Amino acid sequence: MSVEKRNIELELRCMSYNIKNAYDMEGENGWLSRKELVAGVIRFHRPDLVGLQEVLYNQLEDLQQLLPEYGWIGVGREDGKRDGEFSCIFYRKKRLRPLRQNTFWLSEQPEEPGSLGWDAACRRVVTWAEFEDTYSGQTFLHFNTHFDHVGQVAVEQSAHLILKRIGDLAAGIPAVLTGDFNVTSDSVSYRVLTQKNESGSALLRDAGMVADYNHFGPAFTFQDFDSREVAARMFPDLLAPQDKHGIEFESPIDFIFVTDQVHVLSYGSIVDHYLGKMPSDHFPVVADLRIS
Repeated sequence: MSVEKRNIELELRCMSYNIKNAYDMEGENGWLSRKELVAGVIRFHRPDLVGLQEVLYNQLEDLQQLLPEYGWIGVGREDGKRDGEFSCIFYRKKRLRPLRQNTFWLSEQPEEPGSLGWDAACRRVVTWAEFEDTYSGQTFLHFNTHFDHVGQVAVEQSAHLILKRIGDLAAGIPAVLTGDFNVTSDSVSYRVLTQKNESGSALLRDAGMVADYNHFGPAFTFQDFDSREVAARMFPDLLAPQDKHGIEFESPIDFIFVTDQVHVLSYGSIVDHYLGKMPSDHFPVVADLRIS
């Protein structure tokens, strides 16, 4: 059986999805009106792995009920238990088995639960796990995060910290990094994450840049529940864009990065909606991966 497993190629679908927190439960974009839509996006596109951001514990409970085929890994960023937003990982239980897992904080004290880093406005975490694929027996690492939206020092230092941690923890094991990075590809922190070493190779590559097939779709991933602006950006001949939006509508801020043992077959953003109602204020991004 072990010989047969080693001969099976490992192909996975990976998603990164900021589902918007549930501080607002009621209203047009409150969690109660969106939870079925969020679960439906995940269920229909069938990712084996999902890096979720902005998830409160009650949202975890709802998604676990709506998506029983998935297990999850993570802790709340405020106390390392249930308090605050999670950057959790959902995984398909029949396919993947977690071997080890942990969370560290994006701060000068990464092992201290609830630590606030540099000039960040919020506590931020990275949740990671090593998985075994039950079909092939191969192992790989998945890291998931949500960078700060205010502190420039925090964003740049977070990139340096997570790059070092991936290098240390992966140590030759294939790895995937998902997240809402709150920066675009022309930022310093993006360049840190994709920087090349002296031999000319990079630890991480942007899956959207190296995919065999990059699916057409909007050039942005954050849309702020603004269906009119989404329509204007997607159909510019029919509707003029508004002036109130900035760079978030020009470039993605949600990414999937991979190490060089991971071949990206396809990549794209998912723009599912129901009569113009968005499941979240972010579009999820999805990559089909072949891991060697």
